[in-house]
Amino acid sequence: MEEFFAPQDELRIEIAMTAARLIAEEGLDYATARNQAVKALFGKQRVPRERLPSDQDIQDELRAYQALFQADSQPGELNELREVALQFMQGIQQFEPIVYGAAVNGTGSAHSDVHIIAFADDEKEVDYWLLNQNINFDACEDALLAGKSFPAVAFRWKQRWFQLGVASPVQRRGLLNRQAPDGTLFQTDTAGLTRLISKIEAP
Repeated sequence: MEEFFAPQDELRIEIAMTAARLIAEEGLDYATARNQAVKALFGKQRVPRERLPSDQDIQDELRAYQALFQADSQPGELNELREVALQFMQGIQQFEPIVYGAAVNGTGSAHSDVHIIAFADDEKEVDYWLLNQNINFDACEDALLAGKSFPAVAFRWKQRWFQLGVASPVQRRGLLNRQAPDGTLFQTDTAGLTRLISKIEAP
């Protein structure tokens, strides 16, 4: 039987809106939210990959959802997320960390995890640092940034889940100096995150 779908743009928007709601209300990651949105809307029907929304499509709808339904709570939750991320980054400053994801792009909430990349010649240096801080961690799926993957661990700290990836120090500049076409930050360092927090706290 021939499958029927709405026009491509409408289909992409419908999936993106549903995925955005799942992220905002349940804290799902983008890939899981996209898959669950497709399942909720179309059941077992297969949606061609080229008709699926991108992460940017979903993020745009997430911003719209938060502005409409979470305007009273989300800014404060975002600031709390950034504060926790900053505290951790200050502690691990010897590894010149950068933070990316919801804490930077402004979509962070009470559900959001913290995503950080640390830089070391040997990833075990970071593992030993965590152990010395009595932080229990487990290996997890690779951290993804700028189309590259990095070995990572996951742990809980100050009631937040962290994913901490490790990259070579020579990769830091290339990863840090990336922005979206509209100037939106993809990631930032400790000083940049401090400035983002200051903007929210400024009268």
